[in-house]
Amino acid sequence: MKTNRRSILFLTLVVLIVLVSSAGVSAQSVTINWATIAGFYTDWAEQVAAEYEAATGVDINIIGIDFPQLYQNQVLESVADTGAYDILTYDVGWKAEFSENGYLLALDDLVAGNENAQAVLADIHPALLETTSHWRGQTFGLPYYTFTMGNFYRCDLYEDAGEQAAFLSRYGYPLDFPRTYEQMADIAEFFRRAPGETLKGETLDQDFYGIGLMAGRFPQVQDEINSIAWSWGAQVINDDGTPGTLSMTFMSAMSLYVNDLLPYAPPGATSSAFDEVIAQLRQGLIAQTGPMYLDQFPNAIKTEDEVSGARVCTAPTPGGHTWVGAFGLGVSADSGHQSEAFDFVAWLASPEAQRRFAEGGGSSALQSILSDTALIEANPRTMGHYPTLLRVLDHAADSNFYPNYYFVPQGGKIYDEMTTYYSAAASGEQSIEEAMTNFAQAVERICNGPCEVANDAFGADYTPIPKPFPYVEYYGR
Repeated sequence: MKTNRRSILFLTLVVLIVLVSSAGVSAQSVTINWATIAGFYTDWAEQVAAEYEAATGVDINIIGIDFPQLYQNQVLESVADTGAYDILTYDVGWKAEFSENGYLLALDDLVAGNENAQAVLADIHPALLETTSHWRGQTFGLPYYTFTMGNFYRCDLYEDAGEQAAFLSRYGYPLDFPRTYEQMADIAEFFRRAPGETLKGETLDQDFYGIGLMAGRFPQVQDEINSIAWSWGAQVINDDGTPGTLSMTFMSAMSLYVNDLLPYAPPGATSSAFDEVIAQLRQGLIAQTGPMYLDQFPNAIKTEDEVSGARVCTAPTPGGHTWVGAFGLGVSADSGHQSEAFDFVAWLASPEAQRRFAEGGGSSALQSILSDTALIEANPRTMGHYPTLLRVLDHAADSNFYPNYYFVPQGGKIYDEMTTYYSAAASGEQSIEEAMTNFAQAVERICNGPCEVANDAFGADYTPIPKPFPYVEYYGR
């Protein structure tokens, strides 16, 4: 009996050793494939992913994809159910489509067992929670960073006494960052200077332009134009699901962009995206941007190093209502490592990782980071835009203003069509009326009639109504 017991104990011990060893090998051999945006954010992610790998033994394979191809690439892989990606990166405008079509895994059960994720969801700024993480009452992702828009401007020009006097004489009101898009157009016109004219009392030897615009056929032109339209009360998708771009208000917003802003931008505006506009600022070619992603601040501030006497400041977009959103990270429904993928997503979105992200130049979606004044003061070159960013987000939340387009299940496909037709209007390839008519027809085709607007989380009778931005409260003027 003793011999048999010893044999059984020995065999049991062997089995346990094999199981433990196998578990260790399995954990070390897990590779998480993350599809995300190529560029600065990928560079940062590689640094923090290395820390995660060292701590967990899980390999993180970051697949950087240029933003214009990111949507299509992920959709193709998800539709084909290839399992190529464990983590998907989505724009706020794609979230509804990715969730509705089953590309993303519903995360509620995983959240319940993950303290990091619970802390993140409690910390996400209210303006971003429903638009970034939730769909039809479930959680499908956590925010990676916010691309919420504002305005960059050369405050050294705006504060110059000579320029202020000339502007007041010409337009009848003081020169300051614009509160309306009509003021933005006045400022753009005012600062357009030809060689031989003066700027801040100095004679120019090259053209200087009043504004930089992302008017090229890239997925940014619509963000500029929609910002104007939303601030004026127009919608891409009406409350009843019909296209809103043929309304007089929306057409007027498009007309202001094409006829009152674009003429004062550099000649390359109709082939420009955000990189080109920030480059124009850093080259000393423009006085201001149009609606621009505030996460570009660490690049924009380099203007002060590269243009003598330049100072760059941030402000809300005119009217305050703009493209408020974030890129989210979700677990691919066809991932073979869903639990491991989610653990990494929750860790990357956590305050600890987001703090390092912010210090390195990223724009966090977490309230604890956005409002950390000591951290912001310690990192003025990477977080100097945070006070403006927080004010824009606070205004969106206080106004309860969330455009209908965010909640259309076909949002990603509609966003692609925006690029085509908005840029066609900007370039003159099509008239404004023709481009907006073609876009409206494309929306009806995509939605097979009126689109569903699934914004029930805000109440059965919810409709987005813009509210005035509290400039006096925030800026004292």
